[in-house]
Amino acid sequence: MTDQERLFAEGVRRQVTLRLIPLLILIYILAHLDRVNVSFAALTMNEDLGFSDAIYGMGAGLFFFGYFLFEVPANKLLERIGARRLIGSIMLIWGAVSAAMATVSTPFEFYVMRFVLGVAESGLYPGIILYLTYWFRDRDRATAIGQFALALAVAGLLGGPLSGAIMDGMGGLAGLASWQWLFIVEGVPTVLLGMVVLFILPDRPAQAHWLTPAQRNWLEQTLQEERGAAPIIAHGLLRQMLHPTVLMLALAYFLFLGAFSSIIFWSPKLVQAIDAPLSATAVGWVVGLPYLLFGLALVGWGRHSDRRRERHWHVTAGALLAAVGYVIMAYADSVPMVFAGMLVALTGAGAAFSCFWGLVTGAVAPNMAAVTIAVVNSAGALGSFITVAVLGRLLEATQSYRPGILLLTVAAVLAAVVVQRVPRRAG
Repeated sequence: MTDQERLFAEGVRRQVTLRLIPLLILIYILAHLDRVNVSFAALTMNEDLGFSDAIYGMGAGLFFFGYFLFEVPANKLLERIGARRLIGSIMLIWGAVSAAMATVSTPFEFYVMRFVLGVAESGLYPGIILYLTYWFRDRDRATAIGQFALALAVAGLLGGPLSGAIMDGMGGLAGLASWQWLFIVEGVPTVLLGMVVLFILPDRPAQAHWLTPAQRNWLEQTLQEERGAAPIIAHGLLRQMLHPTVLMLALAYFLFLGAFSSIIFWSPKLVQAIDAPLSATAVGWVVGLPYLLFGLALVGWGRHSDRRRERHWHVTAGALLAAVGYVIMAYADSVPMVFAGMLVALTGAGAAFSCFWGLVTGAVAPNMAAVTIAVVNSAGALGSFITVAVLGRLLEATQSYRPGILLLTVAAVLAAVVVQRVPRRAG
């Protein structure tokens, strides 16, 4: 490739990044807030409604069970109807469900609403990962995924203090509890943005009127050639789902995301358990600030992975660093120690995230991408359901967070080992 061709390719990549990534980040910020705000609502909701730790853990985890059941169909649907219609439509649904969480009053209602929320969001994350394969070359993909995954960092950084401030400042308004306002305030914006997405999100480069005809043609042709150069494997849906590489990736993500999700959903309660007088806003800052390092690791480690054209060891290193952070949290006896553990854990998790999805999309043939992404993310959702619920049970049985968090540590280490067993594609 000549210098002129490289400059042209870089210009196209930059244009696509500037047009799509900020919108996708905003969409996922709202999704993340709507799925994890229950961790802040629980600071007062559990007492108001008489929910035990086991009930909260089961309800929080049921989100991921709904996610698990419907991811593969949702990703296949995206291939048929396009990203604009799928993503816009599910945003309307999950935003409305999230806001309606303010009406729950019994464990059964809590379980049902969390499950439905998971079903509604099931097509988003795997759908966007698949969507990015329609716009970015393999060599640029870990960076693009890392930039998109900054939504996790921004949502964590802003969502914690925002949720805490709502909890501290809106209780009693219009006769509603603070946790009810939390669901309403963070659910309604999703519905509004969903309406916008239905009109503006392009499905493929051919629809991107903000690219020149030459840029559109080059991008379509380049991605088509990249797909054509890869082997065609396992045409049948079931054969794709049961492909050994897909199963290995799924096991790794089952372990890795299961550990990470439990930290997200239980860290506010852990901080509250160590220092009960802390305000919800202070708790939000403690669990939110570590997302700064999460974001830096996402982008920096993803770019390093792209430059090295290596995924396996990048993911393994991140997972092992996250495990170190979990150990620190397990033995924490003060809020600063929890904070230090979260800094280490989120740095490692961020380092692993973008590189992992670059590994997934590069480890299988392009015709298997939609099913692979959905199966792997489904496994992660199942792992999250199990670990979030089990940690609640362990907490109720032992009155200590340590056994559960040490279990998460083991899961992260095993994930690091399993990643090394994923076959390397030749070339």
